[in-house]
Amino acid sequence: MQILPLRTMDEFERYTAFVQEVYRDNPYWVAPDTHHLTQLLSGAAPIGSHATIQPFWIEDGGRLLATITAVIDDKFNAHWNERIGHLLSFEAHPGYHDAVQLLMNAACGWLRERDCTAARLSFLVGWQVPLTIDAYESVPTIFHTYNPPYYHSYIKNAGFITESGQSEYRVRFTPELASNYQQMVERASSAGPKLRSWDFEKLEDESATFLNIYNETFAEHWGAPQLTLPEMLGFTVELKDLLVADFNAFAEVDEQTIGGVLSLPDLNQAFHKMKGKVIEENFPEFLQALQGIDHGVLLTIGVRRQFRGQGINLALAAKSYLAMIERGYKSASYTTVLDINWPSRRTAEKLGARIERNFIVYRRDLG
Repeated sequence: MQILPLRTMDEFERYTAFVQEVYRDNPYWVAPDTHHLTQLLSGAAPIGSHATIQPFWIEDGGRLLATITAVIDDKFNAHWNERIGHLLSFEAHPGYHDAVQLLMNAACGWLRERDCTAARLSFLVGWQVPLTIDAYESVPTIFHTYNPPYYHSYIKNAGFITESGQSEYRVRFTPELASNYQQMVERASSAGPKLRSWDFEKLEDESATFLNIYNETFAEHWGAPQLTLPEMLGFTVELKDLLVADFNAFAEVDEQTIGGVLSLPDLNQAFHKMKGKVIEENFPEFLQALQGIDHGVLLTIGVRRQFRGQGINLALAAKSYLAMIERGYKSASYTTVLDINWPSRRTAEKLGARIERNFIVYRRDLG
């Protein structure tokens, strides 16, 4: 067996093709955007401007057995005042515990050589959200990916422990909930804040406004980075043709933006139907798949500290969900929520949502 640190575009492309080999017969897997993944691996994505990235694979007789990518995000570490490395995009065939352990040891060794004191596996905003520990017989929502159950044994056998638990809440819309949402919006509006949808004609400006809200709201939130504008634009401008303006909202007081919500259709419903086909080459089929989306995803919500406790968060989420209901959506997610983030968990529950998926983040101290 041979472990190889990858350097060339051909190797990055083979790395991205490996995931299709692993999941070829899985009915719930959603094919990734291979161009986006290749951009991440090569450092060409926005995160690459402040990160050191090294993909690895292990092969035996020319056959790939597993892949993993080590990332040192300097901006993330400066914000949290620590020296942590991230291990991401792990994929592996079943039945290769020894090979996976060798691969993970090599990736951890690479991080240790660069003065990292710990490795966090499976979670870095802008790259990957955590591994699922249940809901293996359902299609993951947008930005989540599928992973098989045997990955967890691989990871623990390689010396990792549980660092954080997270959840995805889901609500199924009813007339009663729609009425509750309308009351949440009216109560907040009567107290002073003005709620408005994003102006997609000025999407870059709106994205910059939301970025300020996000970075302030999540400055002390476990595991959250301070995003740059190019990274935020990847969630907004780059997806503009697939988003719905009314799903996104701001709260304003005296022309000051005090809160915001970013939501989008669950595009994984459409991507899953495409079965890995190149979107540009099959665009009419993709457009047809988009018409069948009936599930939304509330991705991020935040309110400035001095305005919290006034129901503004509920009103923003309710406004977003009402827009989904008006579009004929039947359900929506509220994702992802740290197990220890009780304010966010209570918000989801007041919106009528319940946990339906659970995720885990792993850590290995490097000594």
